[in-house]
Amino acid sequence: MKKSKCIIAIAAAMFISSSAAYAEEVVHPPAPAGLDVHFGFPGVQGLNELLVKKGIITKEELEAQAKKHSMNISGYIQFQGSVIENNDVVSDEDGFRIRRAKLAVFGNAYEHVKFKLEANFAGTPALDDAFIEDDHLPYFVGRVGQFKVPFSLEELTSDTEILSIERSEVVKQIAPERDQGISFSGDIPGGLLSYSIGAFNGSKAKAATTYSIGSYNDAAKNATKNDNDQLLYAGRLVAKPAGWIKVGVNGLTSTDGSGSGEEDRTSYGIDLQIKNPKRGCSLQGEYLNQRLEKTGADVTSEGFYVQAGHFVVPKHLEVALKYEGYDADTAHRNRDDIRWTTVGLNFYIDGHDAKLMANYIFKNEGDDSYDNDTFLAQAQLRF
Repeated sequence: MKKSKCIIAIAAAMFISSSAAYAEEVVHPPAPAGLDVHFGFPGVQGLNELLVKKGIITKEELEAQAKKHSMNISGYIQFQGSVIENNDVVSDEDGFRIRRAKLAVFGNAYEHVKFKLEANFAGTPALDDAFIEDDHLPYFVGRVGQFKVPFSLEELTSDTEILSIERSEVVKQIAPERDQGISFSGDIPGGLLSYSIGAFNGSKAKAATTYSIGSYNDAAKNATKNDNDQLLYAGRLVAKPAGWIKVGVNGLTSTDGSGSGEEDRTSYGIDLQIKNPKRGCSLQGEYLNQRLEKTGADVTSEGFYVQAGHFVVPKHLEVALKYEGYDADTAHRNRDDIRWTTVGLNFYIDGHDAKLMANYIFKNEGDDSYDNDTFLAQAQLRF
């Protein structure tokens, strides 16, 4: 009864609060191509529009200047509430938290030279992105600095635009997230194919941890400082046979650690994304596999997710469903083998810029399952 009341209280508070913020949708200016950001500072944008309207400057002159020198500010806040069904073995982790609080500065230093700085202030402040990008050649865009490794569709999708509140467990465990390095990307003429390849430091931030209440704590996340003389090499290729279908493949290889702790890491994956905006529905799936080889112990991990979304109220209310699985060691069946089902509702007040999300996750773990079904609710504001 106590858990039910907590779930109802969190859901009611976060969804009822939307009534005060519900308003007509606002169209924000698009972000610069190639930068995973949102929209610029609205005050500056409004001033520019006024100057154009008064005839002081033309739209063409404004756009030409923006290509040479521009700076924008964006960011977002994600506030979460959670209720976890616990047994006597696992401590209670119900409550609230700031999941992410990010600020980004981005723009054009020169006509074809872009930059981005992004930091996350939730918890201990940390640098997310810091890179320079040259797009003189749209089919060969160079980027140096710290940014996401080109691996995994869900990982490369912005935190603000994924279908469920949290990413799938297999993605957290195998996709390396951000790292420092260099990459080249672009669209092959005709727009049917796009690619991204890169070399990175490739040092793992942490080893896989013991499964407890439903997370391996992002075991695949890379550290930003290399721990040996080897690099991580990764690449991704995406085919677009139709405007609403994308098929992607990706792979990476790396040697992590040193001495007796050295291990060779090889990962690959395939994904499919189908989106039909006119019908308000989407379908997405991904499979990832990782093999770690070290003296006397080779471990293969694999997993998948399949998710679907459908707008029952156009542009505003979306029903979401996800089924996922992850096996930390395919040679053994135990409680580390997970099968989770997520049922969700997403309420879009102003697209992804202002939305509320609620997920209930039914969690099953191999032969020795915990009582750890989880309810999550999240309020998001992107500015």
